[in-house]
Amino acid sequence: MPVRFQTLPTPRAGVAALRLDGAVARGDHRHFAAAAGELLGAGACADGLVLELTDLHSISEELADEIALLRRRLAEDGAQVVVVGASVVVAWFLRRRLGGQPLREGATVEAAALDIATGDAPPIDAVVTGRDLPSLAAVAGFLEILGGDAPSAERTEALNGLLQRGGLGREAHLLRCDGDRLVLDGHLDALAEAGGRLGTLLAANDTPLSLHELRVADLSPREQNFLRWSGADVVMPLKAAGRLQGALLVRSGRDGGLFSYLPGELLGLGLVGCLIAGRLALSTPVPSTGGGAESRVPDAETVLSPV
Repeated sequence: MPVRFQTLPTPRAGVAALRLDGAVARGDHRHFAAAAGELLGAGACADGLVLELTDLHSISEELADEIALLRRRLAEDGAQVVVVGASVVVAWFLRRRLGGQPLREGATVEAAALDIATGDAPPIDAVVTGRDLPSLAAVAGFLEILGGDAPSAERTEALNGLLQRGGLGREAHLLRCDGDRLVLDGHLDALAEAGGRLGTLLAANDTPLSLHELRVADLSPREQNFLRWSGADVVMPLKAAGRLQGALLVRSGRDGGLFSYLPGELLGLGLVGCLIAGRLALSTPVPSTGGGAESRVPDAETVLSPV
């Protein structure tokens, strides 16, 4: 029997509850996203959401991804997700998608709602990695290489070293906007049109995208094949002054991919992405809204200079 989604009576003000029961079927993750979207749109999850999973017999990776994505979105607004009654199999899938972050569990819907309301559930960043964010010197060194005449292999090696030292990824590829094309750094052949599905998705987002969000985005076969080749499970859009400059395709090397990143790590990845985008934008004039001379994004040295 396909998974059924039932909104339960509100256990506490600001906390919504959603019951999932049945067995996995094709497209269940879309139905879950729609059900959760209705609760979010109604403002019912201001403090958090309880997922009642006692009668959920199995779960797909796509549905687990969707739950992990919802938890990240709620966490950005200070809300929490707590599950009730997850079986060993369902809990294993959820923990696998969440990476190192703890899976919050409650004994009953009411107890879980109380934990959310009183703040007894563990904080999002209870798990620490002991990694340091990239230093300004390391970032500045990479930007110097990126802005110079170094071969693409050297730029890729420097980028990988920067991410590895900061614990932000195992390896990465740099995708650039070249006019109306998206090209892999150091290559001439276009991966895709900037106005295509992948380019549109990147331009519409300012935060990292998960592999799940890319899988359900109806990318072209060429774009899908490239993503499989890159091994990326985190894609960071690179934007400066509101314009897409490219993307970082990051292979995190973690169980859970993007969902395993702590808030500080997401901040570090975002800051690195902003600085790289600024460097790429130096050769791309930004039209002035006042009809005068063209303006440019502030250069990386200005951004990095101490106050």
